[in-house]
Amino acid sequence: MSGIGISLLVALPSFVPLGFTDYESAVQVATETKRDLVIYFRGKGELDSVLLHPDVAWRLQQYVFLCVPEDFQYQGRRLLDYEAFHEMQGKAGLAIVNLHDQESPHYQCVISAHPLVKSRYRWVPDYGPEQIRIILELPNWLSLTQRSMLYAVSVHPERPQSIAGQAHPSLMAHCARHSARQAQMQWQHHADLIAASSRVQQEAGITLHSASEVVAESWGMVLGGENVLEAAFSCVDAWRQSPGHWNAVSRPCRYFGYDIARGANGTWYATGFFGY
Repeated sequence: MSGIGISLLVALPSFVPLGFTDYESAVQVATETKRDLVIYFRGKGELDSVLLHPDVAWRLQQYVFLCVPEDFQYQGRRLLDYEAFHEMQGKAGLAIVNLHDQESPHYQCVISAHPLVKSRYRWVPDYGPEQIRIILELPNWLSLTQRSMLYAVSVHPERPQSIAGQAHPSLMAHCARHSARQAQMQWQHHADLIAASSRVQQEAGITLHSASEVVAESWGMVLGGENVLEAAFSCVDAWRQSPGHWNAVSRPCRYFGYDIARGANGTWYATGFFGY
């Protein structure tokens, strides 16, 4: 994302009150005011009315908002074709870039990618005001993979209660490590729960009375072409099919972590960790 300078004026009067149509100005203001950048890659205007909904427009004030056309090109190449926006799959939709914290490992990285494509999972809702509100309220210190997992859990129609707890950095770190380990080994498996719980407590300086973990793998190796969000839906769907896993995902907890990582085989491996 860094090093790309873009300037564009777009005739979209309805969005002028919300923010910018000039990329360079939007990035400059976001950087100076330490706010994240919401980019609406506008196709046929599918999200126009949603983004103008009062509940959404109010939350967008916490961000810098930019609207560019889906086919916008920079130096002869579509912006959506840049590697930074790989998870958008070249489609119209919404992306969020971390520009609020220069010390963050995710600074200038895309931390939410929501292309306007239909999920193969019927329970996944279309993007309405509630779904955009969820995206805008996700913790801004998390990575793209972690936020994708939280979104997938949040929009499940049964409203799992694990995410009502506190997203804790130490639990998130465990999920990142174990998801990466599974992806590297291309093998879905649980971590040593006792060792993991002990490490989390030591790192965080907290006491857990108990802990649980869930793991899953996506259908990527079979179906192919999954982006991170579809893989997150796939893993949540897999947990729903397992009573034991779903009990852990659905149960309220004090602290939680989620993450997902892609293996060289194209399959994504997810981890959820819960502290009680």
